[in-house]
Amino acid sequence: MLSPTPRTIILAGPIGTSEMRSLANYCEQLHRSGLTELHLQMTAVTVCRRAGLDGLLALAAGSASMAVSVDGARWSHFMGLLSAAPIDEIQELCDDVRRLLPRPAPDSG
Repeated sequence: MLSPTPRTIILAGPIGTSEMRSLANYCEQLHRSGLTELHLQMTAVTVCRRAGLDGLLALAAGSASMAVSVDGARWSHFMGLLSAAPIDEIQELCDDVRRLLPRPAPDSG
């Protein structure tokens, strides 16, 4: 039996609390309909706020029943969040952002 292609959602504009609430609700509906894989594309995102970062990380951490991948994250999506954060939170936020960034290709040499 062939497995179905994961559904892709293209995220656009700012990602904050209300957008993550809508996305989480939609993910629940997709899961109830039998979807087991979801791909979130971030290239059209303009800014990602703290709630967006936390929500995307939670979705990517996922559950055993639905695998969620996030692609297209860039540092520029998070610059507003990072520039407004207290200095003692910067390292943790940067670590969180790195979890969403594309992995560099392994060195073939």
